[in-house]
Amino acid sequence: MFFQSVLKSEEFPLKFLFGTFVFLIGYFIGQIPLTLALYLKMKGNSELGDDALSSFINNPNFEIFGISSNIGLILLVCMFATALAGLYIFVHYAHDFSFKTLITPFEKINFSKILFGFGFWMLLGIIFEAINYFRFSDQYAFHLEWSSFLPLVLVSLFILPIQTTAEEILFRGYIIQGVGLISKSRLLALILSSIAFGAIHLSNPEISKYGMGVMQTYYISAGLFLGIMTLMDDSLELAIGVHAATNIFGAVFMSYESSAIQTDSLFKTQTIDPYMVLYAFIFQAIIFLAVCKYKYAWDSFNKLISTIEINSDEIHT
Repeated sequence: MFFQSVLKSEEFPLKFLFGTFVFLIGYFIGQIPLTLALYLKMKGNSELGDDALSSFINNPNFEIFGISSNIGLILLVCMFATALAGLYIFVHYAHDFSFKTLITPFEKINFSKILFGFGFWMLLGIIFEAINYFRFSDQYAFHLEWSSFLPLVLVSLFILPIQTTAEEILFRGYIIQGVGLISKSRLLALILSSIAFGAIHLSNPEISKYGMGVMQTYYISAGLFLGIMTLMDDSLELAIGVHAATNIFGAVFMSYESSAIQTDSLFKTQTIDPYMVLYAFIFQAIIFLAVCKYKYAWDSFNKLISTIEINSDEIHT
């Protein structure tokens, strides 16, 4: 059902490649405020040279340039806001379907599913992190400054979801539906969108710090997890909620050195065990999918390997 409104439109497959390219153009346009802010800081301080810029690329700590982490987070989200706007404009003018179709084929977006995905995944994250904290409490440093923490909470709740939603709409909405249109295969759409999701994280600083293999396994696994719930539920709402919970948890509660998002979170750690993070994630993902299968009465997971067929009686406009 998730593919019906797209398949019925007889889309030219290359349009999806063009649309992805437009998203990337919007992403690079959104880097202008960040680039300008760093340039002005470097111009105004002779001590900030290439070494500072190189250090920032390896560990994106905005304090190196005298920029608060909250402002830095907003600058990072700008990239995704312009990317999402670019994709919206392209879909509106170039495609023969509604932008809402990338989220759900039904008449309305189900916000209760977004909230459930967010709340349940956040709960699982807190439980697993608490277990790890009591095992290795010496590795955690508590940090609370109300003057920066309260703005962080507001930015995380109301601005950071722009970034996570943009990624979900591109990878689990646009790319999955585009590959599905071309191949008529849910499995191929799931695999390729997950590999693409891993590819965009290749430049993340944790890749160089913890290793390509384990971190790419984590990101591709996350893409598979989010893609599975999208295809099983025939909508994007659960994935939007889960992705938002993941990044907000990392921004507000727990951050670590070399993380792609550096904030004044409540807890900080200098390092992580990437394999333990991967194993914990897989365990959480299995629990989440099992609960959702029961809660939303999903069909068998064999649905993921079935061929996409057009059934006009199931199309919701």
